[in-house]
Amino acid sequence: MIEITSKKLAAAAATVATAVAAVAMADSGPVATAAADPAAAHAGVNQHAVSAAPAATDPRSGGLEVALGEWSVGLEAKAIRPGRVTFVVSNRGKVVHGFEIESAGSHHGDDDDDVKLETGRLRPGESTRLTLNLVPGVYKVECFVGHHDDMGMVATLTVRADAPLVSAAKAPTNTVQMKNFAFKPALLIAKVGETVRWHNQDPAPHTATARDRSFDSKTLNRGGSYARRFTRPGTYAFICALHPQMTGKIVVR
Repeated sequence: MIEITSKKLAAAAATVATAVAAVAMADSGPVATAAADPAAAHAGVNQHAVSAAPAATDPRSGGLEVALGEWSVGLEAKAIRPGRVTFVVSNRGKVVHGFEIESAGSHHGDDDDDVKLETGRLRPGESTRLTLNLVPGVYKVECFVGHHDDMGMVATLTVRADAPLVSAAKAPTNTVQMKNFAFKPALLIAKVGETVRWHNQDPAPHTATARDRSFDSKTLNRGGSYARRFTRPGTYAFICALHPQMTGKIVVR
């Protein structure tokens, strides 16, 4: 159910309702739709290649990623510029979650700019989109299901005119980052004899666990790392045992 407390969000609500109806007609199912592979879609591939530094982009371009999982909310960017934004919300956890955004402080406008809007509930692996216009200010983003916010599923989004543009930082060679409930890159190419390292940048704990159980990092809290040397060629698929929607592969040649 979507709740609106702003007169100026009427048009945005209509946009959301239209998008929801289109999804429902296409899928003949729930409003939330399953993402094909949200981790791989934005992760890219590390192949030891040296390329030109990517140009800085507005994090709203293509949709602002929001990852929900036990027990935190991952935002692609914590500060964005005012205007139209589409939140791409994915449940990468093991239980049902839901996304809510609401005004959390003063805004450079009037009371009609206050926001309170939510998606439907998302089952594990499902995703949805929510489009609206945001004025400068501070917004609280959280999971509205049960007491998930009290368990840590809450974050702050700042909207300001001077919010920085972003560019993808070049990851260290043979390193997989755990960030926003995804492995980045989702596919990494390594050479026989090289060591691959996983590093957790999320507030939530993660693991790097081979699907065939040939290796397991155990639980890595924020800032934790795990390394493994690969001595044989092959493809090594792995997941986060705590958040199975997180998947990746190491190809050793």
